[in-house]
Amino acid sequence: MYNVTQTSEKYGNTGDQPFPGNVGKWFKWLLVPKGTEIATEALALLKDTWVDSLNAAPGDRFFLTPKIFNGTPTQEANVKETSDFGYESEVRKGKLNYKISFDEMSTYSKNQINKLDGKDFDVYVVTEKDYLLGYTVDNIKFLPLQLDYFSILPETQIDGKANAHVECEVRFSDTRQLNEFAVALNPSVDAIIPWYPTIDLKGITDLFLEVVSMTATGAVINLKNYGKVPYSAAVKEDLYMRKTTVDGVAIALTTMTPSATVDGQYTLVFPTQTSGTFYFSLYGQPVATTQWVETRLNTSFTFNAGS
Repeated sequence: MYNVTQTSEKYGNTGDQPFPGNVGKWFKWLLVPKGTEIATEALALLKDTWVDSLNAAPGDRFFLTPKIFNGTPTQEANVKETSDFGYESEVRKGKLNYKISFDEMSTYSKNQINKLDGKDFDVYVVTEKDYLLGYTVDNIKFLPLQLDYFSILPETQIDGKANAHVECEVRFSDTRQLNEFAVALNPSVDAIIPWYPTIDLKGITDLFLEVVSMTATGAVINLKNYGKVPYSAAVKEDLYMRKTTVDGVAIALTTMTPSATVDGQYTLVFPTQTSGTFYFSLYGQPVATTQWVETRLNTSFTFNAGS
Protein backbone atom coordinates (compact mmCIF):
# COMPACT_ATOMS: atom_id res chain seq x y z
CA MET A 1 0.00 0.00 0.00
CA TYR A 2 1.83 3.05 -1.28
CA ASN A 3 1.62 6.45 0.36
CA VAL A 4 -1.12 5.42 2.76
CA THR A 5 -1.23 7.58 5.87
CA GLN A 6 -2.30 6.03 9.14
CA THR A 7 -5.95 6.52 9.97
CA SER A 8 -5.13 8.40 13.20
CA GLU A 9 -3.20 11.03 11.21
CA LYS A 10 -5.32 11.31 8.08
CA TYR A 11 -8.76 11.07 9.65
CA GLY A 12 -10.17 12.26 12.94
CA ASN A 13 -11.89 9.79 15.24
CA THR A 14 -15.20 11.08 16.54
CA GLY A 15 -15.86 8.92 19.56
CA ASP A 16 -17.12 10.71 22.66
CA GLN A 17 -14.51 12.52 24.77
CA PRO A 18 -15.10 14.25 28.11
CA PHE A 19 -16.41 17.79 27.50
CA PRO A 20 -14.83 20.23 29.98
CA GLY A 21 -17.19 23.05 28.97
CA ASN A 22 -16.95 25.77 26.35
CA VAL A 23 -14.11 28.28 26.30
CA GLY A 24 -16.45 31.25 26.75
CA LYS A 25 -17.34 34.28 24.69
CA TRP A 26 -14.69 36.30 22.91
CA PHE A 27 -13.67 39.02 25.38
CA LYS A 28 -10.84 40.95 23.71
CA TRP A 29 -8.60 40.58 20.67
CA LEU A 30 -4.82 40.71 20.56
CA LEU A 31 -3.93 42.22 17.20
CA VAL A 32 -0.46 41.05 16.13
CA PRO A 33 1.81 41.72 13.13
CA LYS A 34 1.64 39.33 10.18
CA GLY A 35 4.14 36.53 10.59
CA THR A 36 3.84 36.41 14.38
CA GLU A 37 4.41 33.01 15.97
CA ILE A 38 5.02 31.76 19.50
CA ALA A 39 7.59 29.00 19.30
CA THR A 40 6.22 26.55 21.89
CA GLU A 41 3.23 25.86 24.11
CA ALA A 42 5.38 26.57 27.17
CA LEU A 43 6.13 30.09 25.88
CA ALA A 44 2.48 30.62 24.98
CA LEU A 45 1.50 29.79 28.56
CA LEU A 46 4.10 32.18 30.00
CA LYS A 47 2.72 35.55 31.09
CA ASP A 48 5.93 37.41 30.19
CA THR A 49 5.61 36.36 26.54
CA TRP A 50 2.42 38.39 26.24
CA VAL A 51 3.39 41.26 28.55
CA ASP A 52 6.67 41.81 26.69
CA SER A 53 4.90 41.68 23.31
CA LEU A 54 2.32 44.25 24.42
CA ASN A 55 5.18 46.51 25.56
CA ALA A 56 7.35 45.99 22.47
CA ALA A 57 8.38 48.63 19.94
CA PRO A 58 5.46 49.74 17.71
CA GLY A 59 6.46 47.66 14.68
CA ASP A 60 6.50 44.44 16.72
CA ARG A 61 3.87 45.35 19.31
CA PHE A 62 0.71 43.42 20.12
CA PHE A 63 -2.36 45.67 20.48
CA LEU A 64 -5.08 44.66 22.92
CA THR A 65 -8.49 45.88 21.82
CA PRO A 66 -11.10 47.29 24.19
CA LYS A 67 -13.64 44.85 25.58
CA ILE A 68 -16.02 43.39 23.01
CA PHE A 69 -19.55 44.61 23.67
CA ASN A 70 -21.30 42.72 20.88
CA GLY A 71 -20.27 40.34 18.12
CA THR A 72 -22.04 39.33 14.91
CA PRO A 73 -20.51 36.48 12.87
CA THR A 74 -21.54 36.00 9.25
CA GLN A 75 -20.56 32.70 7.63
CA GLU A 76 -20.14 32.86 3.87
CA ALA A 77 -21.55 29.90 1.91
CA ASN A 78 -19.04 27.52 0.35
CA VAL A 79 -18.04 28.59 -3.15
CA LYS A 80 -18.95 25.87 -5.69
CA GLU A 81 -18.68 25.28 -9.41
CA THR A 82 -21.32 23.49 -11.51
CA SER A 83 -20.38 21.73 -14.75
CA ASP A 84 -22.41 21.45 -17.96
CA PHE A 85 -23.22 17.88 -16.93
CA GLY A 86 -24.74 18.96 -13.63
CA TYR A 87 -21.78 17.93 -11.47
CA GLU A 88 -20.93 20.26 -8.65
CA SER A 89 -17.53 20.63 -7.03
CA GLU A 90 -16.26 22.77 -4.20
CA VAL A 91 -13.95 25.63 -5.08
CA ARG A 92 -13.23 26.75 -1.51
CA LYS A 93 -14.74 26.86 1.94
CA GLY A 94 -16.82 29.87 2.83
CA LYS A 95 -14.99 32.42 4.96
CA LEU A 96 -16.13 33.87 8.27
CA ASN A 97 -16.74 37.60 8.62
CA TYR A 98 -17.00 38.97 12.14
CA LYS A 99 -18.35 42.39 13.03
CA ILE A 100 -17.94 43.56 16.60
CA SER A 101 -18.77 46.64 18.60
CA PHE A 102 -16.45 47.70 21.39
CA ASP A 103 -17.39 48.89 24.84
CA GLU A 104 -17.92 52.64 25.12
CA MET A 105 -14.68 54.61 24.93
CA SER A 106 -13.37 58.15 25.20
CA THR A 107 -12.91 60.37 22.17
CA TYR A 108 -9.15 60.03 22.60
CA SER A 109 -9.37 56.21 22.58
CA LYS A 110 -11.58 56.39 19.49
CA ASN A 111 -8.94 58.52 17.76
CA GLN A 112 -6.19 56.05 18.66
CA ILE A 113 -7.92 52.80 17.67
CA ASN A 114 -8.79 54.35 14.31
CA LYS A 115 -5.04 54.58 13.64
CA LEU A 116 -5.04 50.78 13.47
CA ASP A 117 -7.55 50.79 10.62
CA GLY A 118 -6.41 48.86 7.57
CA LYS A 119 -3.16 47.66 9.13
CA ASP A 120 -1.98 44.11 8.39
CA PHE A 121 -2.90 42.19 11.53
CA ASP A 122 -3.63 38.65 12.58
CA VAL A 123 -5.32 37.94 15.90
CA TYR A 124 -5.16 35.91 19.08
CA VAL A 125 -8.43 35.84 21.03
CA VAL A 126 -8.86 36.29 24.80
CA THR A 127 -12.10 34.77 26.08
CA GLU A 128 -14.15 35.67 29.12
CA LYS A 129 -13.03 32.40 30.74
CA ASP A 130 -9.32 33.33 30.39
CA TYR A 131 -8.55 31.14 27.41
CA LEU A 132 -6.15 32.20 24.67
CA LEU A 133 -7.29 31.07 21.22
CA GLY A 134 -5.08 30.49 18.21
CA TYR A 135 -4.09 27.54 16.05
CA THR A 136 -1.23 25.18 15.25
CA VAL A 137 -0.36 23.08 12.23
CA ASP A 138 2.65 21.25 13.68
CA ASN A 139 1.56 20.81 17.32
CA ILE A 140 4.50 23.00 18.35
CA LYS A 141 4.05 26.63 17.32
CA PHE A 142 1.09 28.66 18.63
CA LEU A 143 -0.08 30.87 15.79
CA PRO A 144 -2.59 33.72 15.52
CA LEU A 145 -5.73 33.39 13.43
CA GLN A 146 -5.05 34.90 10.03
CA LEU A 147 -7.13 37.83 8.78
CA ASP A 148 -7.80 39.02 5.24
CA TYR A 149 -8.37 42.52 6.62
CA PHE A 150 -8.98 44.54 9.77
CA SER A 151 -11.31 47.49 9.34
CA ILE A 152 -12.46 50.06 11.90
CA LEU A 153 -16.00 51.25 11.20
CA PRO A 154 -17.62 54.56 12.19
CA GLU A 155 -18.88 54.89 15.73
CA THR A 156 -22.60 54.21 16.02
CA GLN A 157 -24.87 57.04 17.12
CA ILE A 158 -26.70 57.44 20.41
CA ASP A 159 -30.36 57.05 19.57
CA GLY A 160 -32.15 56.93 22.91
CA LYS A 161 -32.09 53.12 22.96
CA ALA A 162 -28.37 52.42 22.60
CA ASN A 163 -25.06 54.07 23.42
CA ALA A 164 -22.35 54.93 20.90
CA HIS A 165 -19.93 52.11 20.06
CA VAL A 166 -16.91 52.01 17.77
CA GLU A 167 -17.19 48.96 15.51
CA CYS A 168 -14.76 46.90 13.50
CA GLU A 169 -15.00 44.13 10.94
CA VAL A 170 -12.57 41.35 10.07
CA ARG A 171 -12.56 38.46 7.63
CA PHE A 172 -10.84 35.26 8.72
CA SER A 173 -8.60 33.83 6.02
CA ASP A 174 -9.07 30.11 6.65
CA THR A 175 -11.91 28.46 8.56
CA ARG A 176 -9.70 25.41 9.21
CA GLN A 177 -7.74 27.52 11.69
CA LEU A 178 -10.94 27.97 13.68
CA ASN A 179 -11.80 24.28 13.53
CA GLU A 180 -9.30 21.66 12.35
CA PHE A 181 -6.19 23.36 13.75
CA ALA A 182 -7.76 25.27 16.64
CA VAL A 183 -5.96 25.54 19.98
CA ALA A 184 -7.38 26.83 23.28
CA LEU A 185 -4.86 27.46 26.05
CA ASN A 186 -5.89 28.13 29.64
CA PRO A 187 -2.97 29.78 31.50
CA SER A 188 -5.09 30.16 34.64
CA VAL A 189 -4.99 26.35 34.93
CA ASP A 190 -2.15 25.03 32.76
CA ALA A 191 0.65 27.56 33.30
CA ILE A 192 3.38 26.72 35.83
CA ILE A 193 2.59 30.04 37.50
CA PRO A 194 -1.13 30.58 36.82
CA TRP A 195 -2.22 33.96 35.46
CA TYR A 196 -5.38 35.47 34.01
CA PRO A 197 -5.37 37.10 30.56
CA THR A 198 -8.58 39.06 31.25
CA ILE A 199 -6.88 40.69 34.26
CA ASP A 200 -3.14 40.64 33.57
CA LEU A 201 -3.11 41.85 29.97
CA LYS A 202 -3.80 45.46 29.05
CA GLY A 203 -2.91 47.98 26.40
CA ILE A 204 -0.41 50.80 26.71
CA THR A 205 -1.89 53.99 28.17
CA ASP A 206 -0.82 57.35 26.77
CA LEU A 207 0.18 59.89 29.41
CA PHE A 208 0.59 63.63 29.11
CA LEU A 209 3.48 65.45 30.77
CA GLU A 210 3.22 69.01 32.07
CA VAL A 211 6.20 71.00 33.35
CA VAL A 212 5.02 73.04 36.33
CA SER A 213 8.31 74.83 37.04
CA MET A 214 12.05 74.55 36.42
CA THR A 215 15.28 75.80 37.96
CA ALA A 216 18.91 75.26 36.97
CA THR A 217 19.06 72.05 39.01
CA GLY A 218 15.51 70.74 39.11
CA ALA A 219 11.95 70.76 37.85
CA VAL A 220 8.43 69.86 38.92
CA ILE A 221 6.28 67.87 36.48
CA ASN A 222 2.81 66.33 36.37
CA LEU A 223 1.87 63.06 34.65
CA LYS A 224 -1.79 62.43 33.82
CA ASN A 225 -3.80 60.43 31.30
CA TYR A 226 -6.37 61.85 28.86
CA GLY A 227 -9.03 61.77 31.58
CA LYS A 228 -6.79 63.88 33.87
CA VAL A 229 -6.22 60.89 36.15
CA PRO A 230 -2.78 61.28 37.83
CA TYR A 231 -0.10 58.65 37.28
CA SER A 232 2.25 58.07 40.21
CA ALA A 233 4.26 54.95 39.31
CA ALA A 234 7.00 56.44 37.10
CA VAL A 235 10.69 56.21 38.07
CA LYS A 236 13.65 58.36 37.01
CA GLU A 237 14.80 55.80 34.42
CA ASP A 238 11.49 56.35 32.60
CA LEU A 239 12.01 60.07 32.05
CA TYR A 240 13.72 61.49 28.97
CA MET A 241 15.05 65.04 29.22
CA ARG A 242 17.39 66.91 26.91
CA LYS A 243 18.28 70.40 25.80
CA THR A 244 16.96 71.06 22.30
CA THR A 245 20.32 72.44 21.14
CA VAL A 246 22.11 69.22 22.17
CA ASP A 247 20.49 66.74 19.83
CA GLY A 248 20.18 63.14 21.02
CA VAL A 249 22.00 63.62 24.32
CA ALA A 250 19.76 62.83 27.30
CA ILE A 251 20.29 64.49 30.68
CA ALA A 252 20.54 61.82 33.37
CA LEU A 253 18.35 62.58 36.40
CA THR A 254 19.83 62.43 39.85
CA THR A 255 16.45 61.75 41.47
CA MET A 256 12.75 61.74 40.60
CA THR A 257 10.59 61.89 43.71
CA PRO A 258 6.79 61.50 43.73
CA SER A 259 4.94 64.19 45.67
CA ALA A 260 3.55 63.19 49.03
CA THR A 261 0.60 65.55 48.61
CA VAL A 262 -0.18 65.86 44.88
CA ASP A 263 -0.90 62.64 42.97
CA GLY A 264 0.95 62.39 39.69
CA GLN A 265 3.41 65.16 40.54
CA TYR A 266 7.18 64.58 40.69
CA THR A 267 10.21 66.62 41.70
CA LEU A 268 13.23 66.13 39.42
CA VAL A 269 16.84 66.81 40.35
CA PHE A 270 19.52 66.94 37.65
CA PRO A 271 22.99 68.45 36.95
CA THR A 272 23.10 72.26 36.63
CA GLN A 273 21.67 73.56 33.35
CA THR A 274 21.95 76.92 31.59
CA SER A 275 19.13 78.84 29.93
CA GLY A 276 17.46 77.25 26.96
CA THR A 277 14.58 75.11 25.72
CA PHE A 278 14.26 71.57 27.04
CA TYR A 279 12.29 68.51 25.98
CA PHE A 280 10.62 66.27 28.57
CA SER A 281 8.87 62.95 27.93
CA LEU A 282 8.74 59.33 29.01
CA TYR A 283 10.83 56.85 27.08
CA GLY A 284 8.78 54.71 24.73
CA GLN A 285 8.39 50.97 25.21
CA PRO A 286 10.38 48.77 25.52
CA VAL A 287 13.14 51.23 26.55
CA ALA A 288 11.22 52.51 29.58
CA THR A 289 11.67 50.75 32.91
CA THR A 290 7.97 50.95 33.78
CA GLN A 291 5.68 49.05 31.42
CA TRP A 292 2.19 49.90 30.13
CA VAL A 293 2.64 53.69 29.70
CA GLU A 294 4.11 56.10 27.13
CA THR A 295 3.98 59.78 26.25
CA ARG A 296 3.19 60.38 22.60
CA LEU A 297 4.98 63.73 22.24
CA ASN A 298 7.83 65.67 23.83
CA THR A 299 6.80 68.54 26.08
CA SER A 300 8.82 71.65 25.37
CA PHE A 301 9.74 74.05 28.20
CA THR A 302 11.88 77.19 28.01
CA PHE A 303 14.05 77.92 31.07
CA ASN A 304 15.60 81.33 31.68
CA ALA A 305 18.32 81.23 34.34
CA GLY A 306 18.05 84.95 34.96
CA SER A 307 14.32 84.99 35.74
